[in-house]
Amino acid sequence: MRQAICPVFGKCGGCAYQDMEYDQQLAIKKKEVLDRLYMHHIEPPSNVKIFYKNEYFYRSRMDFIFSDNGLGMREKGKFAKVVNFEKCYISNDGINGIFTEVNSWFFANKEKIDVFKNRENKGTLRYAVIRNPYFSKEASITFILNKDSEKADGHKALIKDFAAGSKVKNILAGLVKHNTDQSATEDYEVIKGSDIIYETMQEMKYYFHTQGFFQNNSPVSLDMLYYIREKLRDGGDTLLDLFGGIGTFGIFLSDAFKETHTVDNNRLNIICARKNLDENRVSDKVRVHEIDAEDIGQLNYLFFNKKSVFVLDPPRVGLHKKTTAFITEVKPGTIIYVSCNPEQLAKDAEALREYYEMKDLAVFDMFPQTKHVESVATFELK
Repeated sequence: MRQAICPVFGKCGGCAYQDMEYDQQLAIKKKEVLDRLYMHHIEPPSNVKIFYKNEYFYRSRMDFIFSDNGLGMREKGKFAKVVNFEKCYISNDGINGIFTEVNSWFFANKEKIDVFKNRENKGTLRYAVIRNPYFSKEASITFILNKDSEKADGHKALIKDFAAGSKVKNILAGLVKHNTDQSATEDYEVIKGSDIIYETMQEMKYYFHTQGFFQNNSPVSLDMLYYIREKLRDGGDTLLDLFGGIGTFGIFLSDAFKETHTVDNNRLNIICARKNLDENRVSDKVRVHEIDAEDIGQLNYLFFNKKSVFVLDPPRVGLHKKTTAFITEVKPGTIIYVSCNPEQLAKDAEALREYYEMKDLAVFDMFPQTKHVESVATFELK
């Protein structure tokens, strides 16, 4: 055990492992992935690699909550209470600098600000969602307001005053219902700059929406991209990038395939994916499809009688039964399964075991000091 470096560790709900040596954290996460597989009678490959970078100051997005004492995070196990601090030890330096700037604005305008109270579901100012991509530094802030508050317009005016004096290029005001706990919304106003920002990943440039998803740890994400590229170095006829988001995997891997299809059901992701095809000059090789993963069967004609590879990056709930049925019908030669949920990876591996064998497995520590773990499993057709 070791002394946690954050003064609010144990009280703040953001971290779980700061009092533990980092090699112990890695061992726990690797064991979690392996134990889940064993529980579902899946024999994992030997020599499971683990990839990691910085222990601290790595996150490129943080959803900070406003309280009467400024910005903070939820208290561990107490949804309605907020822990305040001067900086977050897992946020990157850019985020911590913006955190300080927003806090200064808050205290300078405290008499005018109506903070949202979770217990009563009343108030106006809820979140400051700060993004600062690790490589590009293309920062944004989204101030989340209660849509049902009569004071929302007045707070937009305060945010405009903040934006006029801030060096942050992209500032938005988002509206959410009082009885929902959301920190991203399609109901927003761009106060300054743009609603789309970007990250650079070696030779690639990826635009993503401020209200959408992008991985929180770019250095480890880059390791994952190169790891998968090496696994698929022999290429093939057709690549399916399912749950493709903004096209991250499909674009990065497209050089090894005659054609690539990236599929997602989120409108904001699709807008950015199409922009990324043009930006990275792969529009002639990559096609974007806006459909649900469970409806992927309608595209089965693209993959029959071809040397196909599927890259799957599902949400925590894993694969829908219809998606699994599509996979076992088309039978791609290789499946790369990117998982943020070890239990669901094991369940989906069990559902595929009649046709597929797990040949390789790697663990990626995207979220040091927390319990979260990502892994990448390679399945080959038997």
